[in-house]
Amino acid sequence: MNKFSKPPLTQTEKDKKADEFLAFIDYSKKPVQFLQNLKKEPVKTLYLRAPESYWKDIKEIMNLTGLSMNAVCLELLRPAIKRKLREIKNDLL
Repeated sequence: MNKFSKPPLTQTEKDKKADEFLAFIDYSKKPVQFLQNLKKEPVKTLYLRAPESYWKDIKEIMNLTGLSMNAVCLELLRPAIKRKLREIKNDLL
């Protein structure tokens, strides 16, 4: 029994598929669900004075992961900020 049920593409079909790919044509016309639910938060600029060793460590993380400095800093800060806020709220109650 043959594994391949479809005949190979003709040169015309190959060219058409290549053109569609290069033109980024999407014929599925399906809405992207995750983008519809995404709400962008307002952004504030934050300037920090930190030791140079932090700067070097962040740069090394950037080089190893390919993430932007903003992404690295937010990823590192977010858990600590949430934890500190939770501690403060618990102390006040």
